[in-house]
Amino acid sequence: MRSTVRGISTSGRSMKTIGDEPGTHERYMQRCIELARTALQRGNVPVGSIVVLEGSIVGEGFETLPASNDILGHAEVIACGDAVARTGSKSLVGASLYSTAEPCFMCSYLIREYEIGQVVYAIDSPGIGGATSNHPILTDVSIANWGPAPNIVAGILREECQLLRSSTTRQ
Repeated sequence: MRSTVRGISTSGRSMKTIGDEPGTHERYMQRCIELARTALQRGNVPVGSIVVLEGSIVGEGFETLPASNDILGHAEVIACGDAVARTGSKSLVGASLYSTAEPCFMCSYLIREYEIGQVVYAIDSPGIGGATSNHPILTDVSIANWGPAPNIVAGILREECQLLRSSTTRQ
């Protein structure tokens, strides 16, 4: 499956992104799928996310909703929190966030605040996606006081993630 790249940073700086080598995006997305399966086994929406910095996974998370009453139980929020705890820094400049689903508005805000340089996801989140909705928080360069928008890579292992997502509607 071909992926699409949207919302390339307009900062003018060159940035070496994760995934320059063949199979890298797919390898990291496979870990996200494993995490999404864990979420599903626990009765939650099957979304998994990781944060990669300098070639290492520094943060992981899976969706804890609806089983948890905590609205912050999004996989991306949990993965970023884990990355911040492990690195000891609230700046994730140069990191890539991988997720089985396009980050929502809340997660997109967090990604921008942590200055994550690349977001790689499998399936779009219609209406609430930070890149594809009418409110593209991830890619909007006009928001004051934010650094450059992250590079967006969409469609990595899309079919596998769609299949996993559709399993929730059959339960």
